[in-house]
Amino acid sequence: LSAGRAGKVHGGDRLPWVETVSGEDNFAPLTALAWQVHVYGTASDDLAAACAELHLPLHVFEWNERMANAGLAPDALYLVRPDGHVALADPSGSAARLREYRAG
Repeated sequence: LSAGRAGKVHGGDRLPWVETVSGEDNFAPLTALAWQVHVYGTASDDLAAACAELHLPLHVFEWNERMANAGLAPDALYLVRPDGHVALADPSGSAARLREYRAG
């Protein structure tokens, strides 16, 4: 059910909490209790299109050093389950990998 590794985060791990550049945190979107994609840095246009196609909210957070300290990788994709655990961690931020996982 869980796959991949990006930074120190493996599929199946609880998403690490981190403060964002705006002084907020990456757990705020988790209150939706929905599948969602997190990217820390830059998301490709292809990934944004895949998220729209798959009806997955995409949350992009401006990269900062606290994210590296939390074990996250820049520009990687983290598909987060409603329970806050990572279903898929992909270091390349690959839209194809996301589609493949969801077709699963």
